[in-house]
Amino acid sequence: MAALPAFFVLYFFFNLSFGYTLLKDEEYEIVWPSVYHFKGEKLDFKSTLKEPFEIWYNSETNRSRIDFYGGNVKKYYYGDTGNVFSIHPVTTEEVTNEQVCYETSDEDEQYDFLPDVSELNYTGQSMRIYDKVVDIWSSSEAYEDRLVRETTLYVFKTKEGVDIPVQEVTKEYNFIIGEVTGHVITNYFDFKDTVDEDDVTVEDEDECGIYYIGKDFKKDMKLFHPSIPKDVDRAFDMYANHHSKVYHEKEHLKRKRIFEKNWRMVENHNRQNLGFRLELNKFSDWTDEELKLLSGTRPSKHAYPEMQEFPHTLTEVDELVQELPQDFDMRVLGAITPVKNQDACGSCWAFATTAAVEGALARSNGDRLLDLSEQSLVDCAWGYDNLGCSGGTLDGAMKYVLTHGIPTEMDYGVYTANDGYCGIKNMSTTYKIRGFAQVTPHSPNALKVALYKYGPVTIGIHASSLMKNYANGIYYDFTCDWEGGMNHGVTVIGYGVRDGEEYWLVKNSWGEDWGEDGYILMSAKNNNCFVLDSPYYPIV
Repeated sequence: MAALPAFFVLYFFFNLSFGYTLLKDEEYEIVWPSVYHFKGEKLDFKSTLKEPFEIWYNSETNRSRIDFYGGNVKKYYYGDTGNVFSIHPVTTEEVTNEQVCYETSDEDEQYDFLPDVSELNYTGQSMRIYDKVVDIWSSSEAYEDRLVRETTLYVFKTKEGVDIPVQEVTKEYNFIIGEVTGHVITNYFDFKDTVDEDDVTVEDEDECGIYYIGKDFKKDMKLFHPSIPKDVDRAFDMYANHHSKVYHEKEHLKRKRIFEKNWRMVENHNRQNLGFRLELNKFSDWTDEELKLLSGTRPSKHAYPEMQEFPHTLTEVDELVQELPQDFDMRVLGAITPVKNQDACGSCWAFATTAAVEGALARSNGDRLLDLSEQSLVDCAWGYDNLGCSGGTLDGAMKYVLTHGIPTEMDYGVYTANDGYCGIKNMSTTYKIRGFAQVTPHSPNALKVALYKYGPVTIGIHASSLMKNYANGIYYDFTCDWEGGMNHGVTVIGYGVRDGEEYWLVKNSWGEDWGEDGYILMSAKNNNCFVLDSPYYPIV
């Protein structure tokens, strides 16, 4: 007799060992308790963070409450009056971690915090979890082109026929490459079937200020929490309205789930106080494919013979750097044009190059700023290791400008964020450079000298999902070392020290509403995110 496949061996062992029994959905349903008090924890295995919570629900008084992190954040739902009270800490220049309370109107009824089971199917019984034989309910759904979300809920049914949640497991898979993109486990314990009225009543309601949602998106978001499904719905509607986004029904659900995942990432990161903060921005509901369009710079395929060497030895650099100021910002010199937006086109290599050339020209012609055309590089620089909106190289872009020059946007035409027909031969005036050089790689002092003496420097960095949600602070991303190499082109326009930590002042091309007015402070430690690997500057 042939041996049974491993899958069937495990299947029969599972049935014999744990009394697995299939039942039809109509013969069984989950009945949550009408009054409950649980403690619990949400474990996110992607971010390695644990979120403790405590929930109270009383259908008799029509009120409920949820606390996070031992009561640092509290939300009370009054189903009898339609009000929600949010209590959370606030830190300003005047106060630190002061607990404040806001009252908001809410049209919904009392909120039930236990999982929504409407899409789950009963699949049998399982081994003991926390000394209980539990029933298994599960569902699986595709919510992006390549992603599947799988939910498994384990519940214990009491003799009275009431179900008690024990554990909920949510996994997200990229079934094309077999990668787990999300893995969250929520544990419930310490169940009690009694809730005092005081537990679901705000102690000093009169001290709570009235808050009208809709005036300030960032401030409004402090009243919501990504672990509460109703909050996710309302927060995403506010987000879409704030960024003027309109999606049809199916796409709306997909975008909302991407938004929820990024919201959790932002909240989890900001709790760790790592020196820089993240925020929800216009990219927070973009797919992975769309986000790739923001980072289209590739390593060079070969060295151009026209590229000059850095004109200073390391010994000279170490001497010159002693005479430089501690902080240097070319914006103060009037040599930097406003931040631009590459939009959904992998043309960061073109924006980084034009920013460097604009700055170098301004410093050489009495700070007269020119708005040079990125679109001309997108359309015309294909013969220099560049592929328009599909990406390009920094030294290849410099070689193109050296050979053909670059017109102003006024002469060439507006940026379209698309590949177009090259019109460089129709230009009567183009601005050229005399050459370009590579700053000595992996030398922070050499980069400082280059910035101070010669002007802006283009660099290739690794832009991760963290960077795409960057808000402010000195950015240090240790994931760069294993996520991949250089994929994004930006322009260094200065350096400085903040709170004792050195940074590079970097101009990005994702619009002024990203980061610190379109800029990011990149940590100068350890060549983080490959800042020092490939620095180039134009010679004018």
